[in-house]
Amino acid sequence: MTGISAGRALAVTGLSLSVLLSVAACGGQSGTERSADATEVGSEVPAASDTPVRPETLDVDRYTPYPPSGSPSSSSSGSPCPASGVRVTAGEANAASGLRAQEVTLTNCGPTARRLSGYPTVELLDEDGKPLRIDIDRGARRVSSGVGDATPAAFSVEPGGSATFQLVWRNTYDDTSQAPVVGKTVVVSPSVGDIGVRITPETPYDLGSTGRLGVTVWEPAR
Repeated sequence: MTGISAGRALAVTGLSLSVLLSVAACGGQSGTERSADATEVGSEVPAASDTPVRPETLDVDRYTPYPPSGSPSSSSSGSPCPASGVRVTAGEANAASGLRAQEVTLTNCGPTARRLSGYPTVELLDEDGKPLRIDIDRGARRVSSGVGDATPAAFSVEPGGSATFQLVWRNTYDDTSQAPVVGKTVVVSPSVGDIGVRITPETPYDLGSTGRLGVTVWEPAR
């Protein structure tokens, strides 16, 4: 090999070595950048936690459209004592052989004794809050002969004491040409002249075509 050929060979070899070193350097730099990029992206993902995520607590009171069975909508035992000094509530309507009976309780939550006598004043409202024309059966004997009704008598309800009466009815049809009478709310006035208390239980007052609602006298709670 001549001196010129040897010099060219060394030059080519040196050039090749330089190219290889440059490529290796670039490759190492790119790998480092890729690792840095991967680390940066991965840092955006939160680390897994062993603590379970608690679901949002549901406020039951906000999502309950109707009061529990047997409790009224406007006068309940857990509410403050009304200005009248009495609280009126209705129990669950019991049905036996088609006869419905519901106990209504007056509780004296005021500071003084309350005098009661005879029958309460009762009205029935439809689903729109309008009064219904109904036949009030004092003593409830026309609704059922088996209903017991005491002799009307005056008595006092001391603070903390209670008195009760019964609402009694049947879903009876004696004239199919008449539309059924269905009440959603009962308005109870303990005595004549008292402001009525509205009670809306879950069970409607389905009086059939007769529109008859039996009412018994006030009695001291047993």
